[in-house]
Amino acid sequence: MPELPEVETMVRDLRAHLRGRVIVGATVRWQRTIAEPSARAFARRIRGHRIVALTRRGKFLIFRLRAHNVPAERYLLVHLRMTGSFRIEPHAAPREKHIRVCLRLDDGREARFRDPRKFGRMWLVDDPARVVGKLGPEPLKISARTFHRLFQARRGRLKPLLLDQTFLAGIGNIYADEALWHARLHPLRRVESLTRAERGRLYRAIRRVLVGAIALGGTSIDVMYTRLDGSSGAGQNSLRAFARTAQPCYRCGAPIRKIVVAQRGTHFCPICQPLGIG
Repeated sequence: MPELPEVETMVRDLRAHLRGRVIVGATVRWQRTIAEPSARAFARRIRGHRIVALTRRGKFLIFRLRAHNVPAERYLLVHLRMTGSFRIEPHAAPREKHIRVCLRLDDGREARFRDPRKFGRMWLVDDPARVVGKLGPEPLKISARTFHRLFQARRGRLKPLLLDQTFLAGIGNIYADEALWHARLHPLRRVESLTRAERGRLYRAIRRVLVGAIALGGTSIDVMYTRLDGSSGAGQNSLRAFARTAQPCYRCGAPIRKIVVAQRGTHFCPICQPLGIG
C-alpha cells in the first residue's frame, strides 16, 4: 500500500501537470470508487472546477478546487489504498480496463485513476476535515518536543502505535519496519518503557527514512506502486529490514527475522533490535 513517500511523490508528479487545469468533465467507471457523494453527483459537481493546488495529508492526496460559479472552494480527496495510481493521457487514448475514474481536462488530456484491486476511494467535499480531521500530525512537520509529548498516556506495543494514523499520519508497514531498524528498537517493545533517548532515536529515524524514500521516488516492492509515468520508485534499493527475511543485517550480519505484528508481516534484526524491557 502506498505510504507517505509514495503519496508525496504522486502529488509532486501530478502538480506539474494539473495545477491550473480546469476539469471539464468526469467519467466514473467503477461507482464504488466514489465514497462521497454519489458517482452521478460527483461527475456533475466536479465539472467546471479549476485545480488550484495539490497537497497531501497523511496518505491522502488533496486537490483544492475552485469554480467561478461556486462561492466556496471544494476539495477532491483521494486515497490510493493498495493499488491506486494516476496516469495523464490524451483524451482520445484508449482507456485500459483498470481505469476507474477519468477527469477530463481543458487541454485535451485526462487524469485517469487506475486501481486494479478497486480499493481506492475519492471524496468531493466542502471541508477536507470531514475526511482527514482525525489524522495525527505529519511526521516531517512535527517538532521533537511535540513528538515526545505524543507518547504521554500511550500504552501497548510500538509497531501498532506507529501504524495508528491518529498517532502519526502517513506511516505504514514498510517505513515502520525501516524506522525501527534505524532506531534499534524491537517492534514489540512496550511503548511506555521507552526512554527519552530511545524516543529521540525513533524521531530521527522516522524522518530519515521518509525523507530518503521521497528523494528516491517512493518504494516499489512490486508492480502495485508506480509513478505517474509508469516507472518504479527506487526506495526498495535502500531497505534495511522490510522484505529482507533471512538476509544478513547490514549492521551485524544476523539474519533478518519476520514475525506478524498487528496482522502485518514485520521484519527486524534480533541482535540489533532486542526486545529488552517490556
